[in-house]
Amino acid sequence: MGRQREIGKNISIIQRLKNIYYGNELSSYQIGCGQQFFLLQIFKNPGMSLQELASFGHFDKATATRAVKKLEEQGYVITKTEVSDRRVRKIYITEKAEPVVEKTWVCVEDWENIILEGFTKEERDDAEQILKRMADNARNHMIGRKGKD
Repeated sequence: MGRQREIGKNISIIQRLKNIYYGNELSSYQIGCGQQFFLLQIFKNPGMSLQELASFGHFDKATATRAVKKLEEQGYVITKTEVSDRRVRKIYITEKAEPVVEKTWVCVEDWENIILEGFTKEERDDAEQILKRMADNARNHMIGRKGKD
């Protein structure tokens, strides 16, 4: 048997270490690595629905619901029922969330600098494009498999 590639293993290691990093950096805000993604998406897309939030990150609705619930309990987001369709709840960040969002953006930038240390600008751009293509391939594969299991 030939040498096995360890791309998935290395992606997984980076993800786990990133989660630890965010957990440590954001612990004073009682927000974990699981909520920071959702908080930033709500910040970037005020008024998005829970379904849109889940779809954007390729999460199931239950995972997004739990994350938003925790963010609500911390006072970082509020949900408002849509007047035209009472089944739809729009999500917004609160004023209390602003310093958390600011710190999270700093963490995002710092983490990228940590994992790309020693890379040239061209290598950074290449790494981003390669990872984007890999994510697109995975997404397209899973979309093609819907209903086949």
